[in-house]
Amino acid sequence: MLRLSQGQLTLLKYCPRRFQHTILESLTVPPTPALLAGQQWGDRFHLLMQQREMGLPIDPVLAHDTDLQACLEQLQVQSPALFDTTGETFRQSEHGRSLSFNGYWFTVVYDLLRQWEDRAEIVDWKTYLRPKGLAHLQTDWQTRLYLYVLVETTQFHPSQVAMTYWFVRARNPETDALTPQQVRIPYSVENHLRTGQALEQLTNQLTRLLATGTSFPQLPLGSAKCDDCPFAVRCQRGSAQPANAIELPDLAAIEEVVI
Repeated sequence: MLRLSQGQLTLLKYCPRRFQHTILESLTVPPTPALLAGQQWGDRFHLLMQQREMGLPIDPVLAHDTDLQACLEQLQVQSPALFDTTGETFRQSEHGRSLSFNGYWFTVVYDLLRQWEDRAEIVDWKTYLRPKGLAHLQTDWQTRLYLYVLVETTQFHPSQVAMTYWFVRARNPETDALTPQQVRIPYSVENHLRTGQALEQLTNQLTRLLATGTSFPQLPLGSAKCDDCPFAVRCQRGSAQPANAIELPDLAAIEEVVI
């Protein structure tokens, strides 16, 4: 049974042919130095928060990175409630869950899952520099799949769960001071039903494509999405830039891909 993460769902929706190349054929393009540096910083921050939640020493992680220390300190100042465990019945970092759905396994990894008797919250650390807006995050497959799986695998009603994104490297545009920002997204029965329908449609589409045994569909000629795609030459699309000059679009969860 094929495992699907939110990053894979995003990619399938974004471009079926690119999904084929990246996921099914395991073709990759090395990230640019700037993108790689950002990913490595994000990995260190996630490790820091995981070790803190586990009660492990974090000084070794902070020793050579003042930016990490500053982000953690500002996060504690901005939201002390985030670190308050009063009344919680469950709290775990890097918490994984799976859900069997329509012939596939959905897999999610929550940066932090907090539960109380009557509610639950998914916390996600975002380490890129420019925060995303509410409208974007509400329709993002990470938000939709994470909340859907939580409801389907727990006793919580949709109205009792929410997801909070923390943009830990955000800065005040006027002062340039480090100012972590949060975006909280509530959930509802209506959201849950819509997501279930969308997941069924997307997985049905994938099943049909896999059954054909042929190449997945390409985007139409002239699509702007092809201009910066690393597979533009392979697909005879876009401006066919050299791979080492390309930055991948922001598909944050692809780093969570599990097959």
